[in-house]
Amino acid sequence: MRTPLDALVTKHTLQRIAEATNSGLIDYLDNGRTDHSVPLKNVCAKVLPELAEEIDSVVGLLGVSKRQFLEAAFIEAITRAKAIINQEGLWDVYGNDDCEHLKPLSINGEAA
Repeated sequence: MRTPLDALVTKHTLQRIAEATNSGLIDYLDNGRTDHSVPLKNVCAKVLPELAEEIDSVVGLLGVSKRQFLEAAFIEAITRAKAIINQEGLWDVYGNDDCEHLKPLSINGEAA
């Protein structure tokens, strides 16, 4: 368990990082709008009801949107998958031209 000082500093440090990286920008821009100035694509997947309930519980507890939570999870999953693909040499098997769509993800101009 964190000390009160550690909790305070951690909270505000992470909040400043989120502000600096515009983590809530897409939610703000997408809030009920139909004319998206930032192009968004809907990614849907049917999941077990228990998983959906767990996601709802966690995002509710954290006070974040489901979109923010799932986007972060997707980015982390892609980053991990690409690291494994790179480590195991799949890029070499297919060559650079055949898997161009699997190149490192770029978020805000930075490789993830």
